[in-house]
Amino acid sequence: MPSQVIHSDNATRQAAKYAQLVQNGVNLRAIVAQMLRDIDAMRQSQNLNGDAINNHPVVLAYVSKLNSLTRLTTDREMAALAAIDHLASGEDVESDVIPL
Repeated sequence: MPSQVIHSDNATRQAAKYAQLVQNGVNLRAIVAQMLRDIDAMRQSQNLNGDAINNHPVVLAYVSKLNSLTRLTTDREMAALAAIDHLASGEDVESDVIPL
């Protein structure tokens, strides 16, 4: 399996700090917005893209938090994918809400 060296430049250090902080967060929109800012900063500072970003520890930490907030399981994922097919076709759907 290939690996990558991740340099701890200013953008990456700041992104890692934010990724740590959001682990206690519950505001999905704010977490996603910060994740996008951090991805953009790391891409620019280290010229990363594609698999390098998708597998970056900072990105994986954010995705882990999103997974936790959404209570994502394989069954919920499959239901969501089926639901978006219906929504895209103009049909209403019912979706479970699992409280934090």
